Amino acid sequence: MTPLERLLAEELPTGTFGHAQPPARRPRPIRPWTAEEQAQHLADLNAALEGWQDPGEHAARDRNRHRPAHLRVVDSSSGSEAAA
Repeated sequence: MTPLERLLAEELPTGTFGHAQPPARRPRPIRPWTAEEQAQHLADLNAALEGWQDPGEHAARDRNRHRPAHLRVVDSSSGSEAAA
């Protein structure tokens, strides 16, 4: 039987003639963290973040500072003069 004949012989052509499937992986057991491990992890994160600043925060503030205003105030006693 040629490969084409084998493919056409399948009801749903999946490419696995005879429904051969790879061996299933065994799931690893999930072990919850102990309180000591959680405390150590939190201490490590806090130490890594000590003194860290977001560089994008200052850049956005500086861009907004130099952006011209889109609206301007027109000094007038009546609104009809400002609209003209």
